[in-house]
Order: sequence, then structure tokens, then C-alpha cells
Amino acid sequence: MALREGRVQQIHKREERGIDRSNEPFVIEKLVRRPGLVVVQRPAFEQGYTNHLREIYPQWGIAVSTCMDKGVPVKHPRLRFDHYVDLVKVWEDQEYIYVEDMYVDVLLYERSYYHIIDLEEFGQAIFARQMSLAEARRVLDNTQRFVDSFKRSRLSYQVWKHKYGVHRRYP
Repeated sequence: MALREGRVQQIHKREERGIDRSNEPFVIEKLVRRPGLVVVQRPAFEQGYTNHLREIYPQWGIAVSTCMDKGVPVKHPRLRFDHYVDLVKVWEDQEYIYVEDMYVDVLLYERSYYHIIDLEEFGQAIFARQMSLAEARRVLDNTQRFVDSFKRSRLSYQVWKHKYGVHRRYP
């Protein structure tokens, strides 16, 4: 399968390494795979925290990123969000797990509100035929399903994770 340039992160299944969307290698500090969940921890992207934790839920089509400082979740140092949700497509082969960013993102502010961003980028990708209409529909369906379940979880990712996460209890 051809990878969309600048959109796909590759996570090596057996070695502690990956390849970022920008085609840069990175070190994986921790990789956990369970049915319905892939967890990747790596060094931080910028100053203000020590690690970046990414929880990938293939059946929901989302990857939730959290800034960690010495094992404790912290707000992003610049943007002050608690969690960043990428709408994604996930697949794998013998060596790698592939996580493709599907343009739409949701910023979560724990127990307060959420903010959907990059819809204009999503629209441009559809217009330029960089994604199929079937993929676009799946992304919009996954976005709506996640946001609805997040609202039912009292705007808390921790409650959502416990209630819906890997348990596949769709609303």
C-alpha cells in the first residue's frame, strides 16, 4: 500500500523505534498492544514535558495524545489542552503498525469542553481527491461517534476511556 506522504506514522512491532510523519526516526520507550488498543510512549516533541503518550483505538479510528512529565499527565505547555485526538486509519503488516492521520483533530480540555479543528484541511483533502469519499465518510462518522460518547462521559477522557475505550460499547 502506498503511504500518503506526511500523513503516516510507522511503529515497529519488535524494535524500539518508529518513523514519524515527517519521515524522521524516533525512539519508542514503551509499546503495549492489546486487543483494541496500541499504546506508544516516546520522548517529548518540545520543552515543558518529558514524554508523549499516544493511545490508539483502531475500532474508533482515533489516536489520543497526552503530554506526560515524569509519568504524570500535564497540559500541553503552549496550547494548554489536556489531550489531542487525531482521527486516524490504522493497519499493519509483518513489521510495522501504520497510523495515518486523516486530517480532523479534536482538542480535549478535561471536564470543560472540546474543540474540533482542521476541518478546512479535511475539506481540501477531499476536494483534491487525496482521500476517497468512503474514507471521508468514515472519518466524519468516527468524529461524530467519538464526540457524542465524549459528551456522555461528562467531557472527561478518563471516564470515556473507562466506559468506551477498548470495550467497544458504542453509543
